[in-house]
Amino acid sequence: MGYVLFMVALTLYVGLLAFIGTYFMKRQRNMSDFWIAGREVGFLNVGFSAAASWLTAGALFFVTGLFVLFGIGSIWIFVVPNVLALMIIALLSKRIKKLPTITQPELLEMRYSPILRAPIAVFITIMMILFAVADFKGFSYVLSVFYGIPEIYGVLIIMIAVALYTSLGGFRAVVWTDMIQFIFLSIVAFAVAYMALNLTSDVTTVPASEWWNPLLVMGSSEGGILMAIFTILILQIALLPGWITEQDPWQKVWAARDSKTARRGMLLGALLMGIVFFALFLTAIGFRNHLPLPQDVPASELLYLQFILENSSPLMLTIFAIGFAAASMSCIDTFATSGASCISRDIYQRFIKPDSPMSRMRIVNRLAVIMIIVIAGVISLRVGSILDAIIMGTVVGSASVFFPLLGGMFWKGATKWGGFTGMVLGGTTQVSLLILESFIGPLDAISLLLQEHGVLLSMSISGLSFFVVSLVTSPSAKEHLAPFFEDVAVELASSLKGVKVDERMAQYLAMLKERKLGNKIYLSCELTVDSLDWGKFVTTLTSKEGWIAPSGEDTVYRVSEEDLVSGVQVIRGEENQVWLSSEHIMTSPHDPKREMLEAILEVKEVLASLGMRVRDPRREV
Repeated sequence: MGYVLFMVALTLYVGLLAFIGTYFMKRQRNMSDFWIAGREVGFLNVGFSAAASWLTAGALFFVTGLFVLFGIGSIWIFVVPNVLALMIIALLSKRIKKLPTITQPELLEMRYSPILRAPIAVFITIMMILFAVADFKGFSYVLSVFYGIPEIYGVLIIMIAVALYTSLGGFRAVVWTDMIQFIFLSIVAFAVAYMALNLTSDVTTVPASEWWNPLLVMGSSEGGILMAIFTILILQIALLPGWITEQDPWQKVWAARDSKTARRGMLLGALLMGIVFFALFLTAIGFRNHLPLPQDVPASELLYLQFILENSSPLMLTIFAIGFAAASMSCIDTFATSGASCISRDIYQRFIKPDSPMSRMRIVNRLAVIMIIVIAGVISLRVGSILDAIIMGTVVGSASVFFPLLGGMFWKGATKWGGFTGMVLGGTTQVSLLILESFIGPLDAISLLLQEHGVLLSMSISGLSFFVVSLVTSPSAKEHLAPFFEDVAVELASSLKGVKVDERMAQYLAMLKERKLGNKIYLSCELTVDSLDWGKFVTTLTSKEGWIAPSGEDTVYRVSEEDLVSGVQVIRGEENQVWLSSEHIMTSPHDPKREMLEAILEVKEVLASLGMRVRDPRREV
């Protein structure tokens, strides 16, 4: 009876998610809508999505188990890095939001060179798949404990559900369903906490004073306070850089309406995660007071699910199971869309088919989402646990991406060879240490400096090579600096002598589509050409002063403002369409409509010089 009730509830829940996906599919105007929800997401959606996508189903019983075994000091292992990473991203959100990119590989190419884009895209895709595998495993584990359902059926349930609504609605569907999923997740966390605190049993114990000591990371006091602080610092160095530079929260920043919305959303996400972690801590107090102490971490994780199973009616068990399903889906959908953006935009569109029209990119995006979900589901059936693999992947990210990414955003002196060397040497060193560890055992037995898979050594090598090589190699070209530094962008923009907008351009003024969201004004226009050779058009356009394509020919920018987001962007639309767009702060001293009309005139002149006739806009309106 309980299993039937669960399947009915799950069917209704998945139907709701599919409806949301279908609804947002109808609102998709371009690939920006699919990848980053058209940059229209409010702070509530950003916050709930940020929290939901970082709280997995397994995190609930994993974090609770750590609290039960090791006390408050276990916050440094998972809780603090998660919350602190979102808070740091909130501080960086203004800088991130100003960048006119959709993915981190695109950002790295824009800052340095194409040589960094494909390797980073592959790495991020692999990591997103591994993270999704963990959530498949977590939910399958829940169904196995609650209902005795074979793992393959749990995987298929999540695979079909997430592929359905995510491939339809893209990132818009993700952020809206994440809000629903976080609510379910919170209900589970606080319901279990209430049950645990009100538990009565023959076992009544009071945690020892060490249990309340925040400096005892793994329940051990060996080495004293200094050793405890050193261990905490190593843990943060191992996890924070990788999580700060993880792509999916950056995409939520890009999806926000403006930088203020992004900042408030990330801070809200950190707060929401902290609230759920507090509920798990309360649960651990109840378990510690009234249940026998588990022997190890796996047993402590099982304790959470066994407690729910033994103390819930069939209806309550269904609610808990749906909550775990929501937690799993909210993570898998984020990882799938983030990884798919690397496949479709950074590999397919950038290197395989740069002139792909939007109709083809929609198909490629949906296929990429489904492919990642299927691969992750299949891998989850072949592994027992990948928690340590995720930590390993995180330290590889810290060692390879952190310095090239953030260093390039804040330091003009960073060069493409510095970024490339830092990425390769840091990542190679970390992977080598992981391989060595698989043969000789934990590296911290050799030296305290090699804790957490030796990440301190690999990050030192990455940072040192990044800075040294950057100092001895040729500086980056202005077109690679302009998107990141206002003074360079202003210098480039000054090269534009101005374009005379004649009376004939008034007909295009009526074509401009204008939207106001937050403190931004969004302008867009579509030009239809009888026959469009996109590659030849981009080559000719970028030969003109003020036009650059620092991340490949899929997007061309007109540098007429302090940042490229405010300048006009040109992409290929449908088969024979050129799409122009820009976004401006409402208080901008510039005239955004005039700048858009100037860009239209320059684009028209280039098209005409190539024999590509633009159709009369009066017939298009």
